[in-house]
Amino acid sequence: MPIEALDHYNLCTADLDRSRRFYEDVVGLRDGERPPFARPGAWMYLGDHPILHISTSRAPTTAKADAFDHVAFRASGLAQMRERLAARQIRFQEFSVPDRELVQIFFRDPDGAEIELLFSGEAAREAIAAGMRADATVGRST
Repeated sequence: MPIEALDHYNLCTADLDRSRRFYEDVVGLRDGERPPFARPGAWMYLGDHPILHISTSRAPTTAKADAFDHVAFRASGLAQMRERLAARQIRFQEFSVPDRELVQIFFRDPDGAEIELLFSGEAAREAIAAGMRADATVGRST
């Protein structure tokens, strides 16, 4: 019974409309079809797959009461994402990954869940070459 792939993750929210807008506008997922469950919620799609389920079944908590730490997505458009977050006044931290040509951006959704976007390629190489130190916050806490 081997695991084949990650299907989805589920987050609880206090404000469904706010979370939908955030995951569409900031993260770039698409709000899509969802079965008619008894409780309100949303399914957010990456391509044709509902990768994020948003639930209103319980109140979210910002305290780390369990082992879940964050969710990460591979992404492109590092400069554009920096601008998008800054324009929306979303605080974020940026790091380079030691011994890799990868740049991470971490930020939180409106309910406090942490999101990591992982960038590779030319933009990541340029950011690292420009002096970004591994495990050091870049001057971005917008």
